[in-house]
Amino acid sequence: MNPTHPTTCPCCSGKPYIGCCAPLINGNKRALTPEALLRSRYTAYTQANIDYIEKTMRGSAAKTFDKQEAEAWARSLQWEKLEVIDAPAVKPGKTRGLVKFTAHYKTKNNPQTLEETSEFRLKKGRWYYTNSKD
Repeated sequence: MNPTHPTTCPCCSGKPYIGCCAPLINGNKRALTPEALLRSRYTAYTQANIDYIEKTMRGSAAKTFDKQEAEAWARSLQWEKLEVIDAPAVKPGKTRGLVKFTAHYKTKNNPQTLEETSEFRLKKGRWYYTNSKD
């Protein structure tokens, strides 16, 4: 599988990449939910597309973000899969969403996981990753 243009989306939605995360990463579509943004960010990490990661951050996450460190980290891993554990629907009028997930990857052939509850905020009609709650 070509990591830049995979057939099946790396976010593990089961959908083709071209109809799932590609339109968000390419800027042709906005993420309509925190889960959609999380999935696209995971996919961007599998591609080491740190420009997209940086563009989809605000708040405390953006203040502490180191672009070079993030790129080196993303490139050093073999991304395995994403499991979305909980992604409650955001009620109309609300501007905060949480998504609990586990990202599976290997580093130097050692299986690893990243478990996190990510916080997202809706600002001017766009969802942004703002903080890890763990």
